[in-house]
Amino acid sequence: MVQFTEIFDRKQADEKNQKVSSGRAWRANELRLKSNEDLHKLWYVLLKEKNTLMSDNAYKKKIYNTRGPQGRMTKIKVSMARLLTVVNERKQVREHYRKYLEDEYVKEQREIFEQKLKEQQQREVIVPEITHALLRAKYQALKKGVDNTEYIQQEVDKIQKKQEQKQYLDQSYDYKNKPIIPLSEQQGDSSSILTPNANGIPQFTSLFQEQLKTGKNKLSEQEVLRAHVKNWKMLNLKQKRIVVNFLQARRAKEAKKEFQKELDLLSQKIAYDSIQERQAN
Repeated sequence: MVQFTEIFDRKQADEKNQKVSSGRAWRANELRLKSNEDLHKLWYVLLKEKNTLMSDNAYKKKIYNTRGPQGRMTKIKVSMARLLTVVNERKQVREHYRKYLEDEYVKEQREIFEQKLKEQQQREVIVPEITHALLRAKYQALKKGVDNTEYIQQEVDKIQKKQEQKQYLDQSYDYKNKPIIPLSEQQGDSSSILTPNANGIPQFTSLFQEQLKTGKNKLSEQEVLRAHVKNWKMLNLKQKRIVVNFLQARRAKEAKKEFQKELDLLSQKIAYDSIQERQAN
């Protein structure tokens, strides 16, 4: 009965120039403090209030052919929209946390599986393909008086090390997919730039100078070749050998110059010290 007489009460209040106060809409910060159960209950309270107002408006339109004030309806719609926003925020947080837990679980299980696989491979008997390198390793072991199967594991380790080195070089010197970084744009040492996950390849003007700066003295011929020749894959074995010999000769020449400079500085220091001793005496 109240919902039918409420329209007349409002009309009477409007005629007396009195404002009808119906509160305000729920703020998002207030809704975030509510639990999921409270939000669920509040949603049905707002839905019930919305249906009541819609039925009142329909009744008033049927009798007076007009609609009542829509202030309360607007506040209810705003409250319901904000409530849905808070619910969606919590849903996104749950999804992100669930995905994080899944990633952590998959990572942990992968590590366990890799460890078990590694242990299983170590327990298994290695039966490599019979090659000339394997026969030479067996021959060298027999020459030393060693007659066991350790040479097989050593040869397999060499092959694996070569594959890892090749993979490192292919990823570090990928000229097709990585740009060459000029010396003026390089930040930090070239050793930190030249990594498989780096975004570019550092430009080398003198590999010997780069070695002195970074302290990386042991470089393979393949790395020396790839650092200076962009289209090194187009060279045949003879051309690669010629280019590597030329680069090694240039590096040796630069190293000799640096060594001579150090000797000159050392001789000047010795001469200066001897003069100072004579003057002191």
